[in-house]
Amino acid sequence: MTSGRDSGSNGSTSGGSSGTSGRGSDSPRLYRTVYRRVVPEFVRRHLGAKFLVALLLVAVLISVIGFATYVEIQGTIQEEATDELETTGQLRAQSVSQWVAGTRAQTALVADPQLAPNETALDASLSAAKAGSESAIIDVHYVDTDRNTVVASTNDEYGGRGLDDVGSNWIDPLARLGDDPDAVTFSRQSYTVGGDRAIALVGRVTEHSAVVVVSRFVPTFDDSDIRTTLVTAEGNRVATTDAAREFERTDAFTAAVQAGTSRTVEAGGEVRTYVPVEGTDWIAVSTAPKADLYSVSATAGRNVLLLAVTALVSLAAVGFVLGRSTVVPLVRLREHIQEIESGSLDVDLETAREDEIGRLFTAFDNMRDALEVQFRDARQARHEAESSRQEMERQNRRLDQFASTLSHDLRNPLAVARGHVELLRTKLDDSQGELLEHVEKIDGAHDRIDSIIDDVLTLTRKGESVEETERFELEDAASEAWSNIDNKDATLRVEDSIAIEGDRSRLLRALENLFRNSIDHVGPEVTVTVGLTEDGFYVEDDGPGIPDEEMDAIFEYGHTNSEDGTGIGLSIVRTIAEAHGWSVWVDGTSGRGARFVFSDVFATEERLFEESAFTWEHARADDD
Repeated sequence: MTSGRDSGSNGSTSGGSSGTSGRGSDSPRLYRTVYRRVVPEFVRRHLGAKFLVALLLVAVLISVIGFATYVEIQGTIQEEATDELETTGQLRAQSVSQWVAGTRAQTALVADPQLAPNETALDASLSAAKAGSESAIIDVHYVDTDRNTVVASTNDEYGGRGLDDVGSNWIDPLARLGDDPDAVTFSRQSYTVGGDRAIALVGRVTEHSAVVVVSRFVPTFDDSDIRTTLVTAEGNRVATTDAAREFERTDAFTAAVQAGTSRTVEAGGEVRTYVPVEGTDWIAVSTAPKADLYSVSATAGRNVLLLAVTALVSLAAVGFVLGRSTVVPLVRLREHIQEIESGSLDVDLETAREDEIGRLFTAFDNMRDALEVQFRDARQARHEAESSRQEMERQNRRLDQFASTLSHDLRNPLAVARGHVELLRTKLDDSQGELLEHVEKIDGAHDRIDSIIDDVLTLTRKGESVEETERFELEDAASEAWSNIDNKDATLRVEDSIAIEGDRSRLLRALENLFRNSIDHVGPEVTVTVGLTEDGFYVEDDGPGIPDEEMDAIFEYGHTNSEDGTGIGLSIVRTIAEAHGWSVWVDGTSGRGARFVFSDVFATEERLFEESAFTWEHARADDD
């Protein structure tokens, strides 16, 4: 029953613990394993190093976040600045396109086929067209395309002159005019007329004549940040002097010309946007210096970097202050504790701090005071224990002397008494049966006195603490104890066995007493079982068991239910168990016979190791 109780207890306990520790302990164990492998020993053993590593990690994190923020802000602001440049370039290209469309429409109106055929009327019509342009037109010329001469003009200096003489900038648009009566062409580059920048637009009047409208070149862009230049597809500047007409043709410029879409590139210290001008073969090139275009980005980047640096410096200062105010006192406290550990209690633990560190110093100061009291009490207790030990040794010596004297002084007269009983027995014959019966009772009393003497000697000599032990199998000890007694027709059954560390001779005496007790109380055919518990072993018989009212007194001196018993046998069992540091008790829940349980004989882990299949022989065999 005890085995069942132990097994049930063990099962519930281990099951519960495995249910919790299986989940709760694996995670901390894994954490400790990873922590020990990843973190160097120097960092694990020093709080200052941990603090420094933590600060460095935070510093790295701030640096990474600051750098990422800087890059993101730089990219965002630069992208917005580039979008602004592209928008400006597109607006200016659109403005030029609208101006070109307007001047073309104006030229188409001037190139009316109904112009007066005579020169006087023609001059009046041209003058009227110029006057109606609100100063946008510098001059209007009527050209005979067959003779390449100026027939009429709002400028008297041009009348009757050949194109080669006065109209070098008109030749190209006249050549591109073709036969389309609605066609209007214009010069690819601007040129100077009377100090004004001008563009020549040509519109066909008749098959043999055309009108040349010299219009002021309005599209000029004065901007301190963004400069816009009009460039032809061939790479010549539209509004410039002859000496600076050529423009740098880049891959982006060529792509803008070929695809007819805008392109933006960075070239040197500038950012350029190439936007085709609708209705022309011009490209509006808008340029801005990087320093000006990305000035906001640079300012924001500097602010972010300044913020990150400020955070790092502040973190270093806070770390230094906190580290100094934490690590240094803890190091000093550790030194004081080491002094206390070495036995010196005269250490200064006074502090003026009121925070957690101060309370920690105060706690250790109180602990030091408590240790002083405990040391004083311990010294007093040790002195008293030493005195008690010496007194106990004196008592043990006196008790041993008393037991020896008792044994000697009692056994000698007992031997004389037994001799007289034997002599008396020889003097009596069978006819004197009543006297012989009295002689047998006297002889039995002598045997009882002899048993009491043996038990008293055992109590005095077997109760001392076990100093020297040996390792032996429980089964071997039980078998030997069984063979040492008169077991009659009884049966011994050993269910389990394990190696035990103890005094073999004393354990044999305890087992012998338990076996005799079972035979005396149950009968000569009793079955005695020896088995293992969780931390010890038990001895159990198949008798009626021990009454509940006798459970508490079973191990007391003199307690017995047998006429021949001394009442000391079970006391000897308890004395031998206590000498080993074990506990012995009666399990009344088994439901079978008397069950004596020895506990605290070995640790649970020791039994598990003993019962496992692993042995050093197996290990060596595996190695081989």
